[in-house]
Amino acid sequence: MKELQTEYDEIKPSTPTGTTDWYVKWISMLLEVAGIFLISASFILHGQIAYIVSCIGWIYVGMQWGDRAIMISSSVSCTAIAMNLVNTLS
Repeated sequence: MKELQTEYDEIKPSTPTGTTDWYVKWISMLLEVAGIFLISASFILHGQIAYIVSCIGWIYVGMQWGDRAIMISSSVSCTAIAMNLVNTLS
């Protein structure tokens, strides 16, 4: 039994479930994927907006988790997409 418990402890998720940041994480992931597919399907404006909203969610998650890598990567990609959005709208 101890061996099974050890195996379970090694593979169980380390992030909390059912908390606000958990919901934001999954909603952000869905928006990110939707944004990528929308951009690929030539719905540029909608895809960019979805992706920017997802990046803001990931920045929030990174702040809650104290994870600078998530915050930095999301900030950089959000800035790049926002710059492209500004060019698209002008």
